[in-house]
Amino acid sequence: MWEHFDLWKFLAGLGLFLFGMSQLENGVKELAGRGFKVFLKKHTKNKLKAILGGTLITALLQSSSVVSLMLLAFVGAGVISMKSALGIILGSNLGTTFTGWLVATLGFKLNIEGFVMPFIAIGGLLVVLFPKRQQLFNIGLLTLGLAFLFLGLSFMKDSITYLSENFDLSLFEDYGSFVFLLVGFFFTALVQSSSATMVITLSALNVGIIDFNAAAALVIGANLGTTITVLLGALQGTVSKKRVALGHFLFNLVTSVVSFLLIHPIILFITDILNIKDQLIGLAIFHSAFNLLGIILFYPFLGRFADFLNNRFTSSNDRVGLFIHETTVEVPETALEALNNETNHLLSKVLKLWRTAFLQNNDELIPRRNGRFFGPRENFFDDYYEIKKLHGEMINFYGDLQKQSLTEDESSRLSKIITATGNALYAAKDIKDIELDLSNFRKSGKKTINSLYEFFNDSNRVMTTRFKQMLDSESNETFFEELSKLMIDIQKNHDKLLEMVYDHSNRQHLEEEEIATVLNVNRELYSSNKAIIFALKDYKLSPAQAAQFENLPPFR
Repeated sequence: MWEHFDLWKFLAGLGLFLFGMSQLENGVKELAGRGFKVFLKKHTKNKLKAILGGTLITALLQSSSVVSLMLLAFVGAGVISMKSALGIILGSNLGTTFTGWLVATLGFKLNIEGFVMPFIAIGGLLVVLFPKRQQLFNIGLLTLGLAFLFLGLSFMKDSITYLSENFDLSLFEDYGSFVFLLVGFFFTALVQSSSATMVITLSALNVGIIDFNAAAALVIGANLGTTITVLLGALQGTVSKKRVALGHFLFNLVTSVVSFLLIHPIILFITDILNIKDQLIGLAIFHSAFNLLGIILFYPFLGRFADFLNNRFTSSNDRVGLFIHETTVEVPETALEALNNETNHLLSKVLKLWRTAFLQNNDELIPRRNGRFFGPRENFFDDYYEIKKLHGEMINFYGDLQKQSLTEDESSRLSKIITATGNALYAAKDIKDIELDLSNFRKSGKKTINSLYEFFNDSNRVMTTRFKQMLDSESNETFFEELSKLMIDIQKNHDKLLEMVYDHSNRQHLEEEEIATVLNVNRELYSSNKAIIFALKDYKLSPAQAAQFENLPPFR
């Protein structure tokens, strides 16, 4: 029997399909840019909008796991509420059925290899010819992803066709539908894509290897298996992330159990009442129907379920701070020391954010999550949200400490610390505002842009190293002099970049928009450096030294 099965062609098809989905996902995310966060924040205020938003975004990204992992970061950062996150998860379960509809309606009814040729040609040309035109490049990625998705489907369909000629389905009749549910669960947990499981199931159903009941059970198992990705992503995360992951798991678990118990009535409804004769379309309807059933089951209880999740796990872990939560404001001296240590922690995070923006982090600074390495952009925004959250925690601690009976020296020290934290946040925001520009510079195929980026990269690598050395130094003997030198050097770097841009030999190779962008990046980096210097001044210098420093020639 198995000699008729072309295993390598099947695996090649699966690889192409998963690669295509990855490129499709990357293309859509890059084209949308930061719009996803804005969309989620603005259009998920109520339950219905959250569900519709989750459906739409998942249909575009072709991955409910990616949307759920995004939610882990957004909820942890306070961008959206737990209730909105639960609504988005419900919608994402329905949105992920779009792949099944696409494959069922087109994938088995077209000459796929002929159909994808124009997509490969157009997508490949856009990627190769326009690497510096970000929008065209990402449209190319999206087009190639769609083409590879269908080409992988064609390979899997052809390889399974040979197997169907000698496969005896009666071997599995004694096991019932439950065994297929388990297969769907474990396979999806392994490949981390319920869409891939859906396509393989449609391929097997198309050639008669499995019947409709078995296919329905496989799809239910895949629906539960996709929760493993999110559970692993939240395993070492904050309490908020763990709550979202638990909510995702419970949604899918209840939906899967209810759907499996009602599998025969749902199938009869599709085949007899709706009179669907095409099994592929029927399976797509089944996939959508039981996810819609899950939405109906949970919709009335989203508020209560959010409250239930908010009471799960201990809140002590849902903090970014390392020191201020381990002390009490009733002892101001100890509290000030904790706040001082937390300021060092905050400044270290800001310097790490700089290195991430320029891809200067060591491997240990980019944690391995969910069995694979996340790209620097995911880490960047995770780190930025943590900086904001840590600053908020410090402000709350500052407010409580300010109410205590403080000496004049303690009050002065507290004021300087909180000023330093504010400048640290400004430095992080300046870097966040130009992170996308730095990414575009890095990917640019233009030599002049590459040279300017290398200047930014090299000068800021030196600066972050010097800042880190000063931050970690226990001796303040030469701190004033070093800080003054830094102030002069960042001015020199700023002016040097301006000379490079204004130089005719460089300027003639830059478009007006590129010149404006480079100048803006230079200005933001300059501002960020200034903010760090002022933060270090308030954090490290004595009041007398700080006053002397402020009398130096100001930044231009």
